Amino acid sequence: MIFIRLFGFIIAAGVVFTSLAMMIMGGRWQKIEASAYSGERRPIWFVLITICLIALYIIAFIKFIPSDKNWASWILMCLLPIGWVIKGILVIFNKEGREKVANISGDKAWIKIALARLPLAVLLVVLSLFV
Repeated sequence: MIFIRLFGFIIAAGVVFTSLAMMIMGGRWQKIEASAYSGERRPIWFVLITICLIALYIIAFIKFIPSDKNWASWILMCLLPIGWVIKGILVIFNKEGREKVANISGDKAWIKIALARLPLAVLLVVLSLFV
């Protein structure tokens, strides 16, 4: 269960880190977001983070299969990846979605997005604690 818990805490930390960066940088965050989602090629930092995240998920999932499962582990290991797939379909692999992300502008818009994401980090921490 340690890898499942670690997976949840790392995802939560990532949400907090990126949300704080959005709040601090405001509209300047757009350049980072656009490079990750709106360009034709993904930057190397985005690819490396994605590979590490997928590797951690695979390790956690392998540990999840034979483990004693509870509702929190099911949510982290099964429901969360479904959310990622939906995000991928709507934003990363969809031209209209990439354009919407590219058109977000202004400090207030990015601060609102950052604040809206913070409850997700709290939820991920709680789920990780209950694994």
